[in-house]
Order: sequence, then C-alpha cells, then structure tokens
Amino acid sequence: MRQEWEPEALIEAWTLLEEDQERLRNKWGANRLGFALLLSSSRWTPGSRRTPSAAGSAT
Repeated sequence: MRQEWEPEALIEAWTLLEEDQERLRNKWGANRLGFALLLSSSRWTPGSRRTPSAAGSAT
C-alpha cells in the first residue's frame, strides 16, 4: 500500500460510485460502513473488475 498520497489519488481510490451507493441503500448502521469499506477496498484486490485507474476513467 502506498505511503504518500496525492489528494486526487485519495479521492479516486475511496469515492463510492453510483452503483456502490445503490448497493448501500438497504444497509444500516455498522453494516453500512463495513459494506462501504468492503466495496472500496475490493478495488485493490488482484482480478478486481474495478481498479483505481478504471474508477478514474469512469467519472
């Protein structure tokens, strides 16, 4: 994991896209936070359908 981040890179990496927000609408409390973190961190796993560079091109 990177140690130093530019503000733009942080925004790109941790901003939830519209499809992520749709998935969160039926979650509540701690489940909602945990699910949001899971969605955000899933971008960093090998073979993920959405990587940080792909997320930046989608916006």
